[in-house]
Amino acid sequence: MKLNKKAFELALAKKQMSKAELSAKSGVSLSTITKLSSEKHEGKPKTAGKIAQALGVDVTDIMKED
Repeated sequence: MKLNKKAFELALAKKQMSKAELSAKSGVSLSTITKLSSEKHEGKPKTAGKIAQALGVDVTDIMKED
């Protein structure tokens, strides 16, 4: 699963949260969040779910459509 960079960054901005704060809240490493936000790396569905939950959005809101 790949993150939609624009949607992901918009969700971060709406929550006024940094990637480091998201990492702490979601339990996903900052390195993984940074890699996924580049849209070049794929992550596991569980990881995407943790990120979405920490942002308070539906996982489909931040995923890249193929």
